Amino acid sequence: MSHLPSLQTLRAFVAAGRHKSYSKAAEELGLTHGAVSHRIRELEERLGVPLFKRVGNSMQLTEAGQKLEAQVRQGLSLLEQAFAPPKTATTRAKRHIVITSVPSMGSTWLFARLAQFRAEHPDLDIELRVSEALNDYRREGIDLGIRLGGGGWPGLNAVKLFDEALTPVCTPEYRDQLELRAPSDLKRATMLLNPWTPWARWFRAAGLDWPEPTRGPKFDDAPLLLRAALAGNGVALGRQWLAVDELRAGRLVAPFDLAVRDDMAYWLAWPTGRAANPDALRLREWLEAQAASEELPCPITVAG
Repeated sequence: MSHLPSLQTLRAFVAAGRHKSYSKAAEELGLTHGAVSHRIRELEERLGVPLFKRVGNSMQLTEAGQKLEAQVRQGLSLLEQAFAPPKTATTRAKRHIVITSVPSMGSTWLFARLAQFRAEHPDLDIELRVSEALNDYRREGIDLGIRLGGGGWPGLNAVKLFDEALTPVCTPEYRDQLELRAPSDLKRATMLLNPWTPWARWFRAAGLDWPEPTRGPKFDDAPLLLRAALAGNGVALGRQWLAVDELRAGRLVAPFDLAVRDDMAYWLAWPTGRAANPDALRLREWLEAQAASEELPCPITVAG
């Protein structure tokens, strides 16, 4: 087992990835900035790949770093479970939140933010259920939900989380290979199609008198559409809040500075007439603050 890094090194790596900062990781672990930097450099030399890259004032995980972080976090979790103290009759039950979401948001923006919330509140259990259907929150014991629509659902309070924007997205390599500089250059591209996000509105906003495309790979799932774009298969008309992390990381780009507002927005919803779970209220306020602090990579330029 001598070939394994120390637990302190692995904890420093995971903390730096979570905080996107060596300094904050050092504060959490009671180490110096230099000690955290040294431990991460030790891991990079051992693996032969960079694990972090500086983006502005933050340290972002590279693709190799993201893969390692997920594996290390899982390994540390298993160790913590193995050495957890035995449960007794007086052991306090962990608090529980049930949140539901449309699958597209549940597997992208929300999934990443819930991981951060769990790290900040390890005493809470969060159960995520994904469904396109509008659940019966009271009967199913759901505390909070994220829905896509116009709001105003019977039996639910709702507050808008954010409007959605649609813009073409592709990999930087695909953009450069096809020299996509103006909207009309899309005539050279493979259009990735989704029945829920037709291209016609964006074409009009871009001044293109083009019919709705009928030829090209078709996907009825928005995250799968983005995966096809990430694979370099063409250009997708992407929902930006689903693609926001990929756009910020540069794995996807928006070749044209033009985004149209979607008809539907994302809403936080919770049941009326029932005392709110205080932990769910904390999560709701945290998600609202997260949404308010983030900006779209390509701001809405056309109301649609």
